[in-house]
Amino acid sequence: MSCALTAAAAQSCFPVTGHYTENAEIPPTCGSAVGLCLQGQVSGSLRASFATTVNQLSADPTDTPLTGVVAFRSDTTLTGFMGNRSGTILIKNSGSIRMAGNGEIVDLQLIVGGTGGFAGATGAIMSNGTFVGVSGTSEYSGTVCFP
Repeated sequence: MSCALTAAAAQSCFPVTGHYTENAEIPPTCGSAVGLCLQGQVSGSLRASFATTVNQLSADPTDTPLTGVVAFRSDTTLTGFMGNRSGTILIKNSGSIRMAGNGEIVDLQLIVGGTGGFAGATGAIMSNGTFVGVSGTSEYSGTVCFP
């Protein structure tokens, strides 16, 4: 247990907030199993561009017909800056989107690594917003940690 506490204490974590815009890539070229690739721009604490490959869309046979909500899982590569750090952040996303109405979307983004100034990065970012047709916008907040 003391090793885990020591490892956690060695990290430096920073709050991040801001917003991002995203657009579906048409035609998709990312190799998505479900044919959905996204590209976008992030502003705020993180300043970056990103590319997302949606790997899974899951509709619940009971709830989706009533709510229009579909779960998704995806991988994101974000390339940019945070303070004086630059590099790439690798993210695993899990969330839900309402495919009707205003296209409400929520997303838990777990940071699983990075390169350059983001090497060894961890953390979690939560976002919410809308995605209608082929574009969307979301607000984000969370924490990025470094070894």
